[in-house]
Amino acid sequence: MNDFDDELRRIFGDDRLAVPSSTDAVGRIVRGARRRRTVRMVASTAASVGVVAALAVGSMAVTGQFSADAGYEPEPAESPAMLAPELTPDPVTLPAPAASPSETPVGDPTGAATGEPAGDVTGDPTGSSAGGADPGGEQPTDVPVPVDVIGLPLLDPAAPFDGVQVRMTLAELQQVPGVQITRLRGDSDRPELCYGEFRTERAHGYISLRGAIGEPPEDIMAAYEVATLVPDVPVRTPEGIGVGSLAADVWTAYPETSADDGDDLATVIRGLDGVISFWAFEVTDGLVSRIVHDGLDNCGANPQPYEEPDLPVFDPAGLEGVQIGMTLAELEALGNVEIDTTHQGGACYGSFVRGQVSGWISHRRDLSGDGSIDDSEWRVTVLRSSAEVRTPEGIRVGSTRSEVLAAYPGLIEGDSFDPYVTVAGRPDLQWVINFAGGDLVDNFHLDGGQNCYG
Repeated sequence: MNDFDDELRRIFGDDRLAVPSSTDAVGRIVRGARRRRTVRMVASTAASVGVVAALAVGSMAVTGQFSADAGYEPEPAESPAMLAPELTPDPVTLPAPAASPSETPVGDPTGAATGEPAGDVTGDPTGSSAGGADPGGEQPTDVPVPVDVIGLPLLDPAAPFDGVQVRMTLAELQQVPGVQITRLRGDSDRPELCYGEFRTERAHGYISLRGAIGEPPEDIMAAYEVATLVPDVPVRTPEGIGVGSLAADVWTAYPETSADDGDDLATVIRGLDGVISFWAFEVTDGLVSRIVHDGLDNCGANPQPYEEPDLPVFDPAGLEGVQIGMTLAELEALGNVEIDTTHQGGACYGSFVRGQVSGWISHRRDLSGDGSIDDSEWRVTVLRSSAEVRTPEGIRVGSTRSEVLAAYPGLIEGDSFDPYVTVAGRPDLQWVINFAGGDLVDNFHLDGGQNCYG
């Protein structure tokens, strides 16, 4: 060992040249490591919403990594609260769902009281993540707080709500006390598939043909059904999900749940006689804000009020030149008349067609008296139109029974004959009105005392 070596050992052993460590050096190092880990986690999470650059720049500026000069030696420091959000809050203690009190606690998407994930949580709809967040950090103040829904009215898809349920026919709906029905024009390339909307005291919805439709049935009026039911009051489902429930609870109660582009959720309803319909859950700030029973309506996104067409009037005085009481010779003199005598017999001569007007030719009964035949001439005794027309009182094909009764309070109905009413000011004429499905006008004609049927 030479003199140079001895000098070095002396210098390194001099206590005056030692660099003392801080008493909390270990804690400061751990906090610094935690801060750097949190910054990396926040930047990774924020990338999905396009703010990575802003967070990264802000984080580096706070720690001095952009502003340091050549002699700067950064010191571990506490990270600001804004850079370390608590991404996995402690579980909120909520009431257990009524349908399954023995299952995982409601509102705990992790499935464990410790807040640690219980298996694969990649499908967590709340966006929560274990992600290495500091369990000792501040708790967020915007955690949604559910309400107790057990006392809310039950919306059972298999039973009426406020007297109405999905799949109820239009004819059945018209019998619900207090219901209001408005005709709408569907917002689609098949507007006729939509009939309109209904409203009761606590609900509303659409009336239409439901689901995917090819060619509509010939009797489309009888095919209209309640296709959507929207309660106007907070409700709950049989599975215990109600207005005010956590969105996360929907996924637990309904494993087939799916999400749209926003926060709203939907799930299929099983067991309704094999016909598919859905629960639609509107979600606001993590809580269910509305529940809809969606039976796949065909009214479109923005159906508009239906404007009654300006139909020509079926005047009892005549239709396109043809009049009740006109003789056979007078009818033939109009020209372009086709007469069919296939059913000729007794007091009936046969039927006729002239353009869109048709009817019967017979001996005429006296409708203003005892109904006996008082004429031996062959006369036009029935008029009907294949075109869309309306009576002077506004009744047309598709009018409701209530509209008919409002227009004709004297309508006479029975089991052995078609409903009829005497024409105002013409006791020798009657409107004969047939209903489809019991409550919608299917056809009508003018009777002047025919003797061919009925």
